[in-house]
Amino acid sequence: MSLGERVLERRQALHITQQDLARSVGVTPQHISLIEQNKVTPSLALLAGLATELGVSVDYLVSGKEGIITDTIPAIKADKRLKIKAKKALIAMVEELYAASDIVRATSPSRDSGEPKK
Repeated sequence: MSLGERVLERRQALHITQQDLARSVGVTPQHISLIEQNKVTPSLALLAGLATELGVSVDYLVSGKEGIITDTIPAIKADKRLKIKAKKALIAMVEELYAASDIVRATSPSRDSGEPKK
């Protein structure tokens, strides 16, 4: 599968129009169409924007390697199936989980006690 096909597949999975995606990343819908048809290759900056808006990594768009969604909040915002109330609740939950994981990391004792190894 090509980069353009991955952009198309992910955009359709999120129920985002070419118009909406184009507006989000600052290009024309025709440019998105050309990318999806593999007639043009996006710049690195555009590729990063597409990845963010589609909720995937740049690596996934370029190589097709599956991975976790790198930023869930843009994916939640982009999902047309969710009502605004559900989006707000999910985003609040994700933010709370991120904050909690930061607190756990900050308060967890280090595995390395700082003592020299014997």
